[in-house]
Amino acid sequence: MYLKHLNQTNRTMNVTIEHVFCRYSDEAEEIYFRIMNTILFATDETELRASMERLKNETSLDEYFIFGYGAHHIWINQRRPSDKNRIFKNRIMVAHF
Repeated sequence: MYLKHLNQTNRTMNVTIEHVFCRYSDEAEEIYFRIMNTILFATDETELRASMERLKNETSLDEYFIFGYGAHHIWINQRRPSDKNRIFKNRIMVAHF
């Protein structure tokens, strides 16, 4: 699945869903969609980084997900419900900026 949002500066933040999301709790599901909205509504990399940090501080994001940045993208992976120190093999989404 590929989602695209045209923001106020006519720049696009593209989100690609790369793997199925394992819905093992309502809180994980809510955070999943908040991550997606955070990415889609960011106007640039700087705003995205600040918004993701704010989301991390406001929610239990670290309990369910792990994320990081490449040169021109952010990736998100899901933690395993049975062992939060382990993550699923495939990342669930990537967004290019």
